[in-house]
Amino acid sequence: MLTKTDFKHYIECPAWLWLSKHAPELLPEITPELERTFASGNEVDVLSRKLFTGGFEIKGYNQDGWENTKKAMAEGKEILFQPTAVADPITCRADILTKTPSADSGQAKEGDSWDINEVKMSGSFKEEHIDDVGFQQICFEAAGIKIGRTNLIHINTDYVRHGEIEIKKLFTSEDITDEVNKKLPEIKEEIKKALLIMNIKDRLDLRVIEGCNNPKKCEYLECYCKSEPEIYPLAGKIPPKHLLALLNREILNPEKIKPDILKLTGYKPAEKFTEINANAIRAEFRKLEYPLYFFDYETYRSPIPPFDGTWPYQQIPFQYSLIIKDSPTAVARHAEFLMRRFENPVPELLAQLKKDIGPKGSVIVWWATFEKGRNKEMGEMYPEHADFLKGVNDRVFDLYQIFKFKNRMYIKSDFQELASLKIVLPVLCPELSYDNLAIREGEEASASWPVLTSDKTSAEEKLLLEKNMLAYCKRDTEAMVGIMEKVKEDIKPQ
Repeated sequence: MLTKTDFKHYIECPAWLWLSKHAPELLPEITPELERTFASGNEVDVLSRKLFTGGFEIKGYNQDGWENTKKAMAEGKEILFQPTAVADPITCRADILTKTPSADSGQAKEGDSWDINEVKMSGSFKEEHIDDVGFQQICFEAAGIKIGRTNLIHINTDYVRHGEIEIKKLFTSEDITDEVNKKLPEIKEEIKKALLIMNIKDRLDLRVIEGCNNPKKCEYLECYCKSEPEIYPLAGKIPPKHLLALLNREILNPEKIKPDILKLTGYKPAEKFTEINANAIRAEFRKLEYPLYFFDYETYRSPIPPFDGTWPYQQIPFQYSLIIKDSPTAVARHAEFLMRRFENPVPELLAQLKKDIGPKGSVIVWWATFEKGRNKEMGEMYPEHADFLKGVNDRVFDLYQIFKFKNRMYIKSDFQELASLKIVLPVLCPELSYDNLAIREGEEASASWPVLTSDKTSAEEKLLLEKNMLAYCKRDTEAMVGIMEKVKEDIKPQ
């Protein structure tokens, strides 16, 4: 059967739905940060139930869940957690159903409607929520359960924690009934298309490829096409936009496609080029004042504020790396901080940072909006540190701006008009690759912090994880040092 999750996959990309049903081994691996997202979502779901007194949890999935849901309804239960509906060929599980009593009697009775209360860990209403809730309404009504209103319960990002979590302040409920009802006919048509995709048996089918609405970036389209050699004889039937995207992303080899088909797509092999505005870069570097502080934060965020004074999804710094060059010829020094307890890290972090960063000198970061934003927030949380943090922000130099495409200071075709640290580093300083590290992404580092600070993690595991977290954060600052040195070499007068 087509589940709610299956339908969400289809809406994002038909290839995701097809792969999940027929070739799940080809899907991208579930990363530690994605696992943490799932765990956070479950935590939000469980916490939201406290908004409803006297709820009854339905056990089981699919047909078992449906039988238990019908039984609970027959017994007069009026608030159901995780109820299931089965209306072959579709099935779904709702977050919370609440029964609406008749207006005339004030008493719940058979035939009364039920309201869907969908819980999301997002901080606002999003268009894709309509498809999610609409699928549920269609499924429950097809199973014989009348749906009244549909409500979206999501995180209130304006909430600031003080003491125990205040459930009614943490969550916000929006009535989206009109938006859902308006889109129901369209959702019903999409369900038919999803069922068609799901039941395709062939390993390769053009309908799956054609259905992808983001061929330039979709990772599921890549998974679907990359491992299938039989795609080349069908290349002429692939929509030109999709074929061009697959070629530009190097998912398909242009040498295996007929020249006349390539011509129709407008495909041109990428040209290699380098453009360096040495005078503009020198002007930027003249703004630097020694000592130089190459600086990077790692942060933790959660939909449920973890500490007093924090709010949902706040990026809370728990770690930093700092490489210091006192003069152009001085040997670099390194300082670092890592909070090893799951407590508000900000007070200890700032106390250490005040010792590590002096009152003068440029603070070099990559994409200043992030580090400066964290400093501003911490200054608002702890006014006694506000002047210090403002002083740091006033001295920030954003190395990212050198590589920002529209600034046209340092451009290479290999950057593909992008300028993230992970894009620039392997081109300019491949010897500083992240590939030899156990932790390679910021989200993975963030997901590691609650593991490091958990009582359930052994001392041996903590030592290894601590080593890996420190190595990753240090690499971010080593990368900036290496890139700056490479740029200086490139702009030297010949």
